[in-house]
Amino acid sequence: MHAIFAIEPDAINNWKDLRYVLEKFGYSKGLLIARYPKSWMKMVMDACHSNGVGDIELARVEEKLRTVKDDRLVRMGLRYEGANWLTSVNDESVLNELFAVLIKSQPTSDKLYNIDDAHENLFENRREVHVKRNASALAEAAKYVLAVSDKIVIVDPYFQPRRKYTKVLDSMLHICQANGALPSQMIIFSDYTNDSRSAAVVKDEYERLLSAWIDQGVRFNVSRVAGDQLDQDFHARYLFNQRAGLRFDRGFVEPEAYDEREHDTDVICLDTAVVNELWTRFIERQECLKIFDQLSF
Repeated sequence: MHAIFAIEPDAINNWKDLRYVLEKFGYSKGLLIARYPKSWMKMVMDACHSNGVGDIELARVEEKLRTVKDDRLVRMGLRYEGANWLTSVNDESVLNELFAVLIKSQPTSDKLYNIDDAHENLFENRREVHVKRNASALAEAAKYVLAVSDKIVIVDPYFQPRRKYTKVLDSMLHICQANGALPSQMIIFSDYTNDSRSAAVVKDEYERLLSAWIDQGVRFNVSRVAGDQLDQDFHARYLFNQRAGLRFDRGFVEPEAYDEREHDTDVICLDTAVVNELWTRFIERQECLKIFDQLSF
């Protein structure tokens, strides 16, 4: 879903260029910057200092980097070896994980772009993607939102304790596990009228299907919302945390028919304002929702 860029520290070694470039990125725009290597922010500061940036602008650079750390930078765990940054980023195993690399000098491969000559099209059309309706593809679309989530919220009125739904959840948690960061909590909101069985029966089914993750310490909270909640635009399907979110147009389900899994569905990055609104509504002011029952396991 998100396109990951690497940026050479020397290419943004002043306040003006750094501010201009960083404003192009963000979870809501579908564009993220690899924190490559993990000391990347320090390397940017060192590049600015070596370029003779004064104390006032240097303070602006430091504050800007601190501000964008959580909503534009992502840790990739990519290998960093070589005489310098350019040598390291040109390693094939590194380039294969990146969408593009912005550099100060002239490019020497297809994925490298001179930062002054990079066309605006390079930074466009990443807010919405089409993905196959199989569990793996749906989960992969959420990879970088999941990577920064200790608490993941899913809103899908049709979500039920059935394999075709929890299979997508399994794939998402496998991605978290591969990144070494399983969430502590998964919070799900569904519509009670789409599965009106008793709370005990529904809870037993969820526990059976998700037992492997429960055993690993992931806690689940399912809120089944009363049917008239649909009057408040509960139709959309969302995945979000405090930083970022996505809208899945066809929800979190892998169709049982194999041919339907080859059909495309849209996944769209949410604006920051929408993410904040969702977090407030479903987490901070949850008591205002018409919740039929809550299941915790």
